[in-house]
Amino acid sequence: MISPALHADARETEILLNALLDLVRSEHAFPCCCLRAMQSWQVNKFQVDGATFSFPLRGTFRYREQNQWICVSPGEMLVFPNARSIDIECTPDPGSGEFLALTVLMAEEQLEAARLLLRVLPPAEPGNIAAEPLAQFIAPMTRWVAALRAGNRTLSIHAMLEIVLRLFEMGHHGLLRLQPPGIAMTIRNMVSRDPAHHWSTGEIEERLNISGATLRRRLAAEKTTLSAVITDARIADALQLLMTTRIPIKTVAARVGYASVASFSRQFSKRYGAEPSVFR
Repeated sequence: MISPALHADARETEILLNALLDLVRSEHAFPCCCLRAMQSWQVNKFQVDGATFSFPLRGTFRYREQNQWICVSPGEMLVFPNARSIDIECTPDPGSGEFLALTVLMAEEQLEAARLLLRVLPPAEPGNIAAEPLAQFIAPMTRWVAALRAGNRTLSIHAMLEIVLRLFEMGHHGLLRLQPPGIAMTIRNMVSRDPAHHWSTGEIEERLNISGATLRRRLAAEKTTLSAVITDARIADALQLLMTTRIPIKTVAARVGYASVASFSRQFSKRYGAEPSVFR
C-alpha cells in the first residue's frame, strides 16, 4: 500500500512538471534552455559548460559515465556538478512522440554566494553526475518558476541558490568546485559570442595579448589546436540552435560561420556522430 506521503509527493511533482512544461512552451524568453526532439538521438562528447541542472519533462534522458548508461525520467533532476564532456541520448515519450527537457546553467554569482554562505573551501574533486528525485526540491523549484513568470530575477536566483545549498548538503560538493578556464575554454567562449565572425589567429593572439608561439604551446598542453577549438565552439553553438529552435539547417550553418551546408554537416557529423537533420 502506498503511503499518503508518497501520494502527496507524486501529486506535487506532477504539478511542478506541468508548471515547467508551461514555462518551456511560453513565448517569453527565460534564463533557461528547452531541448525538444521528435525522434531519438545520441550526442557524443557533448560539452557541458558548467554546473547545470536538467529536467526531463517528456521522454527520457540517458547519459554515459564510466562506461555505464544511466536513464533519467520525468520526476528526476539531472545534476551536472561542473563543466565536462559527456555522451547523452534522448528518447521521445511513446505516448506523445515528443522529447522535452528544461536545462538551467548555474550563474557563477549563485555558486559564489553558496561558497560564502557555507564557508567551505572549494573541493578539489569534480564529483559525479547524478539524478535526484524532483520531489526533494518542490518548494524552491515552485518559487523559481513563479519568480521567472513575474520577471523577478533576484528571487529566481535566490530560489536556485537554495537548490544548490540543498544539493551540497546531500553530498554534491563538486558544484562548488572552482574551475578556472584554460586557454581553450577562453577561446571557445570568445568564439561562441560571435561564431559567424571570421576568427583569425592574429586577432585571437591580439585579444589574448599573447604571442603565437605561446598560444600554440598552451593549446598543445591542453591537447588541442586553435582550429579545433574554433570548430568545436561553432559546432557546439549549432547543436544548441538545433536542439532549442526550429531554425532551418541552412540558417543554423550561416549563423555559426559556414557558407556551405555540406561543409557544416560534415563537421557536425564528425563531431557528434549524427547528421544535423536528426535534430529537426
